[in-house]
Amino acid sequence: MLTARLRDARVAVVDQAHAAPVLGVFLSVLVWGIGPVLTLGVDMSINSTIFYRVLFWPVVLFVIVRLRRIPLTWNAFRMAIVPGFIFGWSTISGFMSFTNTSIVNATIIGNLSTAFTLLVAPRLLGERLRGLQVVFALTSFVGIAGVVLGAESGGASALRGDVLALINSVLWTAYFISSKKARSSGVNTWAFMFGIAVMQCLVAAPWALITSNDISTISRHDFLLIITMTLVSGTIGHTTMVWAQRFVPASTSSLICLLGPVISTAFAWLFFDQAVAVVQAVGSIVVLVSLAGVVKYGAKETVVRDVLSTADPLLNSNP
Repeated sequence: MLTARLRDARVAVVDQAHAAPVLGVFLSVLVWGIGPVLTLGVDMSINSTIFYRVLFWPVVLFVIVRLRRIPLTWNAFRMAIVPGFIFGWSTISGFMSFTNTSIVNATIIGNLSTAFTLLVAPRLLGERLRGLQVVFALTSFVGIAGVVLGAESGGASALRGDVLALINSVLWTAYFISSKKARSSGVNTWAFMFGIAVMQCLVAAPWALITSNDISTISRHDFLLIITMTLVSGTIGHTTMVWAQRFVPASTSSLICLLGPVISTAFAWLFFDQAVAVVQAVGSIVVLVSLAGVVKYGAKETVVRDVLSTADPLLNSNP
C-alpha cells in the first residue's frame, strides 16, 4: 500500500512538473501568434518597426532584471553572445524573405526549422524520438501547409526570397538548439534573455536604420503598439520559451511552434475580419490534433528524465 502511494505521489509530481513547462511553450506560441496581428496595426514600415522593437527590448529586460535584483554576470552574457547573434540575423533574414518571395513560400520554408530540429536534436541534445512523434510531426506539416496555402496572399515567389527563408529556418534552428543548451546548463532566464536582446539589437538595429526611410515618423499610436509587441511577443513569449526549454525537449517545443500560423490566422479573422477558407480551417484542426498527439506521446517520456531531479525547484522557483 505504501509503495503504491509513493508511486502515485511520484507520478503526480512528474505530471505537475511536466505540465508547467509544456504550458509555457504553448503560452509563448500564443503570444507570438499575436505579434503579426499587432504589426498590421503599425503605420510605419516593417524596417522601422523592427528598429524600435529591438531598441526597446533590452531596455525593458534591463528594468525587469534590476527590479528582480538579478545579477547580470559575464557568464550569462557570454552564453548569450552566439545565440543572440544568430537570433539577430534570423530577424533580418526572416523579414527579407517575406519581402522577396510569396508569404506562402516564406511561411512554409520558414517552418522547415521544425524538421531541422527533429533531425539534429537526437544527435546534438541526446533526445529520443518515438515513432508516433514522427507521425504526428508529418501530419502537422500537412496541416500547416493547408493553413498557409489556403490563404489569399500577395507576392510572387522568387528564388532569392526562398533562399532567404531557408537561411532563416536554419538560423532559427541554430538559435533554438543553442539557447536550449544554454538553459540546460542552468543559466538564469532573465539574465540570459537580456544578453540575447542586446546582441539582437547590435545586429538588427543598424540594418533596420540603414534600410528604413520613415524611422523619424513614429507616432504615439505606433509607439504604444511597438511597446505592446515588446512586452507581449518579446518579453513574455521569448522569455517563457527559454525558461521552458530547460525542461521540454527541443523536438517537442519546435513542433508546438507550428501552432503559430494557426493562431495568427485566428486573430486576423477575429480582429481584422480576414476570411478563413475551408482548407485553412481543416488544416488548423489537423495541426491542433497532431500537436495534441505530440505532447501526449512525445513530450512526457523525455521530459520526465529532466524533471524528476528538479521537480520541486521547477514548481517553486523563479525562472
